[in-house]
Amino acid sequence: MKLSIVIPVWNDPEGLGRLLTQVAELGLFSEVIVVDDASDDPLGPETVPESRALTDSVIWLRSSEQRGAGHARNIGLDRVTGSHVIFFDSDDLFSDEFSAIITSCETEAEAFDFLIFRHDDTRILEEGGRGSFPTEEARWKALSVDDEPARLTTREAANLCQISAYPWNKIYRTDFLRDNAIRCTEIPVHNDLELHWSSFIVARNIWATTQIGAVHQWHPSGTRLTNRRGDERLAVFQAFENTLSRITSEPDLERLTFLHPFFDFNFRLISWIKENMDDVYLDVLLRKSKDYALSAIDKRLMTLIAYRDPALARKINRILFEGTLP
Repeated sequence: MKLSIVIPVWNDPEGLGRLLTQVAELGLFSEVIVVDDASDDPLGPETVPESRALTDSVIWLRSSEQRGAGHARNIGLDRVTGSHVIFFDSDDLFSDEFSAIITSCETEAEAFDFLIFRHDDTRILEEGGRGSFPTEEARWKALSVDDEPARLTTREAANLCQISAYPWNKIYRTDFLRDNAIRCTEIPVHNDLELHWSSFIVARNIWATTQIGAVHQWHPSGTRLTNRRGDERLAVFQAFENTLSRITSEPDLERLTFLHPFFDFNFRLISWIKENMDDVYLDVLLRKSKDYALSAIDKRLMTLIAYRDPALARKINRILFEGTLP
């Protein structure tokens, strides 16, 4: 397995330097592709001296304008030459278990479309725990896999896909992404949602390990995209619609298995966005949520949702008939 790493970065030379130091120490990557999303000061060997430890294995790319991490990842994917690729954010780090994950999946690398692993969240680490939040850890515990990588059943995949749509907890087979035209949505935030869900919807060989491969660094303030509260969050509906077309354009039993989990995820995310954007945009969020529900969910599908998940049906009805966000 030749593993490439694609790192989107914007105005974060310190985080990038820290990550590249770790990448050099791990010695696991055949190439390192850094995509600068039009940082104020262009990033390269001069501004990120830690990259010099990787000699010629770093490819520096730069977007002519700031278009978000999704666009940067897509630029990087186009340049990947390795058989497998991982997308990794500049301010996150690999865990001590990542090398073991690579070793344990080496013989199965050509068999899987992608391998997903657990991660540590610094908010949980600060409380003395491991892993992510209880709701996500519960989904991992429901699987039949453990530290040894194993293939997921369709039902297990439909359960696990409902965790947060991060781009950096998966090792992808490069040809799987390219052959199925799976990419990030080129929107300011929530751009990894389409990558995450399309991968689960299309893949037929999903492997998982409960080993922890990454440490997600949470920052309570600053200019991180996750801290934005503006109308850029409204672009999430583009990611919803792009991904939904994956399920409905070529419907089969396996793809349709993901339909209800996908809608559940959509409306949970809408609820989260409501709590994490400025009030001035909530009316537009409600209107877009209503338009999306009307276009995506017909009477037959709504009947099925009401039968399987009354709580989700109530959320949708609140948007459609009460004019309130869940």
